[in-house]
Amino acid sequence: MLKHGLSVRGPSLVLLLFWLTPALHAAGVTVRFDPAAPDTGPFPTDFLTVSDPSQLTGQRVSLPLPACSAPPATCPEYALLNTLDGFSLHPRLRVRFSGPINPDTLRAGIYLVWLDRLDASGFGLFPAGHRTRINQVVYDPATRTAYAEPDETLEQRRRYALLVTAAVRDTAGDPVEPDIAFLACLAASVDGSYCGRLGGALNNLHPSVPARARSAGAAPVVAASLFTTLSASAWLEQARAALAVTPLNVERAAPLASFPVGLISSFTLRQQTGVNPSKFTDFTVPFPALLLAGVGRVAFGSFTSPSFLDTRRVVPPAPSGGPVVPPAVSERIQFHVFLPSSAPPQGGYPVVIFGHGLDDSSFGGPTLVASMLARNGFATVAINAVGHGTGPESRVLLTLAGGTTADLPAGGRGLDLNNDGAIESKEGCLVSGAVPVGLRDCIRQTVLDLAQLVRVLRAGVDLDGDGVVDLNPGRIYYGGQSFGAIVGTVFTALEPAVRTAVLNVGGGSVADIARWSQEFHSIARDLLAGRTPSLLNVPGDFNENYVLRDQPVRVNNVAGAIEIQSLFGLLEWLQMQGDPLAFAAHLRRSPLPGATPRPVLWQFARGDRSVPNPQTSALIRTAGMASSAWLYRHDLALALFPDLNANPHTYLIEIRSGPTAAVSNATQSQMAGFFALEGLAVQNPNTLARGTFGREVFEIPDTLPEDLGY
Repeated sequence: MLKHGLSVRGPSLVLLLFWLTPALHAAGVTVRFDPAAPDTGPFPTDFLTVSDPSQLTGQRVSLPLPACSAPPATCPEYALLNTLDGFSLHPRLRVRFSGPINPDTLRAGIYLVWLDRLDASGFGLFPAGHRTRINQVVYDPATRTAYAEPDETLEQRRRYALLVTAAVRDTAGDPVEPDIAFLACLAASVDGSYCGRLGGALNNLHPSVPARARSAGAAPVVAASLFTTLSASAWLEQARAALAVTPLNVERAAPLASFPVGLISSFTLRQQTGVNPSKFTDFTVPFPALLLAGVGRVAFGSFTSPSFLDTRRVVPPAPSGGPVVPPAVSERIQFHVFLPSSAPPQGGYPVVIFGHGLDDSSFGGPTLVASMLARNGFATVAINAVGHGTGPESRVLLTLAGGTTADLPAGGRGLDLNNDGAIESKEGCLVSGAVPVGLRDCIRQTVLDLAQLVRVLRAGVDLDGDGVVDLNPGRIYYGGQSFGAIVGTVFTALEPAVRTAVLNVGGGSVADIARWSQEFHSIARDLLAGRTPSLLNVPGDFNENYVLRDQPVRVNNVAGAIEIQSLFGLLEWLQMQGDPLAFAAHLRRSPLPGATPRPVLWQFARGDRSVPNPQTSALIRTAGMASSAWLYRHDLALALFPDLNANPHTYLIEIRSGPTAAVSNATQSQMAGFFALEGLAVQNPNTLARGTFGREVFEIPDTLPEDLGY
């Protein structure tokens, strides 16, 4: 009997071991093998799971818990991870060695092989046997450990083999060798055991390995792990299905729901910014004709949407096998619609649901695109995302001709979660304290609210009570900016009724945006500072010494950097069920059940400091839609107009004047044209912008940018 209590196999394994171990008795550097220890690995591994028939994968993660009574305070993350039915679609890979190795050989010697799919839903991204190389490689000489990420986002509910080969060399140039524990694992004959499955997978990958290896010069496998990815979309699919039995309770605002724009002289958003007692801040803007040119009316209404969030603003863990039962609690969601001044077509105006950015509200970005959409015949409808629009007592005050005022609910969805008496701009959306799920459940609940809004639209909406449906229930589109594009990636993949989408400056993963973004750096810093002990490894800040895609292997020399990288890896895994990166492939390459491939226009700006270019590129690359991605070359525009804002993140909605307005106008026109053409063609925005810049400042990039660009 060998390690793990497993007995030796027959002749077929002898051949496999011959290929795996050309020098069994050499005394060089080995690849350490202990699947029970995540820090040793190779990791991830299905060894760290338990059988669970309530999960779609048939298993549940079972990581060893740290000492929860002592620092570091990682117990909340591990407890949540141990409710999942598999590993991340963008896992942080880990391989440890017994001695120093040459880090420049890691990329050639480690890769992933795609194995069997666990269900037949979707088209499937790649056939079994597809190889994925590693990228973003970090080598830590202090622990002799290599860390990496897959070069491609993986597919949900699928098995993979992580293979380490003798192409990895030690510092003397000799190939690394297998650990005796790995050989013992492969010798296992217990059917259904982890080691039995691992050996079987390697046998299936290399049925006649010895001869082929010798003739082709292939590097022998010296270590491996087998792992299964989680069910990323299952909960949202089941929750959306559950909406079908819930009431909509649509109401028009009272006593008046629809207002001609020409009669509105000013708009005041009375924002609830505090509680106990309630505090308010007024934000008043005039309503110039130019702002809403082409808009005839603005109408207000509401509907109810089941709230799947608990008091912590988290969706409680549930087995992926479902079903999801609608909660007893519903929230009344306020919406407003900008209607074109042109006569409605038969069946009502086509409608664009527009998603606002982080820290914005339904009265921000959606208002700034409504004019262009209206001039192209589209109505614009908007709601507040979870945690946005300040507090629930917020109001909208419309000053009308003659001095009368209409007082309407604003639909604020912010909450004072930390009990400091203030309601911050996104408080109630970002959860990073005792239950560190980040934006995961904010995104998921907002997606379900949008799906409920689609049900409202498809049922027919009469905004002014004249008995006529104002919005076409069969022509629903989605546009989103920044956070609205992040939410929109998930929503469009999930909701079949969305015909096309335009996603402006979105990105993924959410964890990667936080780690690289200048604008959101403080969020990441505060998260690390709140750890026990603090993970800040430079005075007042952090340096994780990480590496972007396609850059050389990073040899770590920064104390504390690996711990920071590992935490981001855990948080990315936790975010995956609501992360746009997990849903991008379902837009076209592998639609979810009931959906069809949808046209999507991607818009982003060179040198974006809020959602950095590599994260937008990751989303576009995963979606397989580089041909419909348009890059605004802000670097070229800055060279001509140095006074432009250094950060182009809001270029879609900078409608004021000058070159910023030219860029915004061209980008919004491209968006509206894409909807009008049903995504069958894309307008070239340079046609409108060339007069201002004297050159082209928009392009479909030959290669998606993988650097920050600033």
